[in-house]
Amino acid sequence: MSHYSARMSRREWLRALMIVAVVASSAALAQEPFPSKPIRLVVPTVGGTVDLIARYVAPKLSEAWGQPVVVDTKAGASGNIAAALVAKAPADGYTILAGYNPLAISAALHEVLQYDLAALTPVTLAVSAPQILVVHPGVPAANIREFIALAKARNGAMSYASISPGSASHLTMELFNTRAGIQLVHVPYKGAAPAINDLLGMHVQAGFFAAANVIQHVKTGQLRALAVTGGKRLTSLPNLPTIVDSGFPMFDATIWIGFLLPAGTPAPIIEKYNREIVRILRLPDVRVRIEALDFDVIGSTPEAFGNFIRSEITTWSNVAKKANVRLD
Repeated sequence: MSHYSARMSRREWLRALMIVAVVASSAALAQEPFPSKPIRLVVPTVGGTVDLIARYVAPKLSEAWGQPVVVDTKAGASGNIAAALVAKAPADGYTILAGYNPLAISAALHEVLQYDLAALTPVTLAVSAPQILVVHPGVPAANIREFIALAKARNGAMSYASISPGSASHLTMELFNTRAGIQLVHVPYKGAAPAINDLLGMHVQAGFFAAANVIQHVKTGQLRALAVTGGKRLTSLPNLPTIVDSGFPMFDATIWIGFLLPAGTPAPIIEKYNREIVRILRLPDVRVRIEALDFDVIGSTPEAFGNFIRSEITTWSNVAKKANVRLD
């Protein structure tokens, strides 16, 4: 063998060693246990029940996985800013969304969104809760029937608050308007707090809100509760009838909160999140806090959550069409 051939062989050998080193390094990274760095939990609201549920889950997840879970609030556009951020994030499991009703409602109402809902993959439907139809005590109606009669008599002069355009509180009232044959003027706000403040001041007359947001005002007499959505009465207000009890069958408009990852996230990571979040939701200290907000713990599979979102899109598409509601 010539000196030249031997020198080439050594070069080739060194190159082969480098290739082996790179491949080994890549394999090590690929097999690196998840998570190995901080996780970003994106929340679409400032305060409120979505934020609370996220903050119940985050520290428990951090404790279980040994990595910081940072709650990052990205409010605005009925949750679409947060959803778009997560939909466009790397599909590596390090960015997760606490999503809620507007995910499905926006898909039903908008011709164009900042993101495609298919760019998000469901992890679990975490919790759900009914809404309460409340009025200011100055409204002369003690029940649903009296409220409908008053709205018809005032012929479009009454208004209702929603926490934002395209929110559950918006579309639930539009569903009620359609079913009851009335028309209340929609006054949208940027969050539950300003909407409820204006209702307390009687700048608007009514609204559908999550029980957790209004129940103390009901108990102190600052607001009057007329009925609760869903198929069962509230533990905290057992004498409050459901809207179904009040003559509106199949009126099941709930608040829900779930967790989603960017589409394309590896299945083992999705499964790991599902197992851990469901476990956390069912911990006695977490469950008691959730149930104190009149929420039910669900903890579904990813597949069941995906089916639920699709059914919600169908429901609110039909409501929006009948009520002629669009947000574009």
